[in-house]
Amino acid sequence: MNKYLKTISICITILFSILYLISCAPQNNEYNLNMNTDYADCKQLQDGGNADAKVILLLGQSNASGFSLTEYLQLNTSEEEFQKYQTGFENILINYCIDDQSYTSGGEFVKVDLTCGSGNGFFGPEVGMAEVLNENVNDEKIFILKYTMSGYSLNYHWLYNRNRASIYNACMQFIEKYMDCLVANNYNAKISAICWMQGESDTTIQKAERYYDNQIAFVNYLREDLAKYSDTKGIYLVDAGISNNLYCEPGYPIVNEAKENFAKLSDLNIYFSTIDMGLTTNLEPDYDPDLGHYDSLCEIALGRRFGEEILKIIS
Repeated sequence: MNKYLKTISICITILFSILYLISCAPQNNEYNLNMNTDYADCKQLQDGGNADAKVILLLGQSNASGFSLTEYLQLNTSEEEFQKYQTGFENILINYCIDDQSYTSGGEFVKVDLTCGSGNGFFGPEVGMAEVLNENVNDEKIFILKYTMSGYSLNYHWLYNRNRASIYNACMQFIEKYMDCLVANNYNAKISAICWMQGESDTTIQKAERYYDNQIAFVNYLREDLAKYSDTKGIYLVDAGISNNLYCEPGYPIVNEAKENFAKLSDLNIYFSTIDMGLTTNLEPDYDPDLGHYDSLCEIALGRRFGEEILKIIS
């Protein structure tokens, strides 16, 4: 009798263990996001007259979306500098879609300024990118296509089981729609580079350990699916490492190592460390720092670094 009860007890324990593991495992429906892909038609785009145009993709999560505070940028820069950012850069145009169309340019290619972030009072790395490009590029037509989803992982949302997933597919439709718009408006538009600021949502150990293989699959998909728009040199990936802030514990060293090792696979892959750059997330707002997002001057520096790498590619 005791032997029988012991067997029953073991079976019940095993059953509950299996049920627990099933409840903890990612379910496909949970990660199959219902993305809004009803993108606005392209508006108010000047005829390109068959001019060559370089297109830069800006992809990632919230530090690419832009959660840095405009008010602190104003406090930390001169009046002249801030006015430059506020006025914007007429020769660098951006078409953006942030957080599943929570914030968009409505299908328009607009000048890069302080209004292209995740809501009123926030800006993203496109500002520093445009500043560098504006300083160094004269006649070249440059467009930025920005597609970001704040707080979502490469492991479950851009990809799922290393296959194209919800965010990836919605992003691809966005890129294709507006690349085709550029071509239809007589621009010889080619994608030169992808700027990738993502990884903070992949810093659990389980997801971090998958990041290297996920990134290989992800970038292979991008280059395969965008091949018809590729520049003659190929599509570069400019990949920013993630911060060592509290929200990136414990897996940020694994994610950054994966990014660095991925960069070694091809001359088309470029990696830089935001930690080595000294970028901070712990200063703004001064009364309650937003530890997940770069402080205002650091967001400008992040964008400028992207811009400097882009210059090397297109020059």
